[in-house]
Amino acid sequence: MVANRQLAVRCADVDKFYGKGGARTQALHGCSLEACMGEILMLVGPSGCGKTTLLSVIVGILDTDAGDIEVFGEHVHAMNAAQKARFRRKNVGFAFQQFNLLPTLSAVENAALPLLIAGEPRRKAMQRAGDMLSTMGMPEKLDKLPRELSGGQQQRVAFSRALVHEPRLVVCDEPTSALDGKTGEAVMQQLRKVALRADRAVIVVTHDPRIYHHADRIAQMEDGHIVQVTMPGDANHPQGIRH
Repeated sequence: MVANRQLAVRCADVDKFYGKGGARTQALHGCSLEACMGEILMLVGPSGCGKTTLLSVIVGILDTDAGDIEVFGEHVHAMNAAQKARFRRKNVGFAFQQFNLLPTLSAVENAALPLLIAGEPRRKAMQRAGDMLSTMGMPEKLDKLPRELSGGQQQRVAFSRALVHEPRLVVCDEPTSALDGKTGEAVMQQLRKVALRADRAVIVVTHDPRIYHHADRIAQMEDGHIVQVTMPGDANHPQGIRH
């Protein structure tokens, strides 16, 4: 564990298989990893190396076939489906490559969805979502539909939706792959400014080296294995780090 930081996620010897019989393939091979509060941990590597699978088993969307995972001290894989869903609603915020915004809802309505789903009164949910979008630098875009927003603005709405319910873990799957370099840099700067704090962990899955310098640590994956975890200043830290 990173010195003096509280552990958020612990994966120990995690295996994951897909398919059955002769079509069975192993997606994760004995993956062990820790993520700490107050850091951005990036899972990096080529497409198909297991990054998204590992992220999905960490939050309990996929089951493991072997190994152990704890999130905030809870054994998520010992929970039933309803318990996992409740745990995610309370503790996890998601942001995705394709944004996944509902096209008929405004920016503020999209950002408010986790609160509305959790039963928050609409007026209060909309106020909190509006405040989050303003913090993300979009106070004038609250009533805009997704089609009226640029790609970078849509990603900021997606980040706002991921953060509005104050999750302890934020997971981002390829958040900049659909953006140009300048826009991707801007939204990552905003994510770090708004999301990163001592009582929250942020895990970013990416194969975009343009954003590596936003990581506190980088876990490199190849063929379902974590081959190394590095920090800025390490000799093997991936190129692109500019702390």
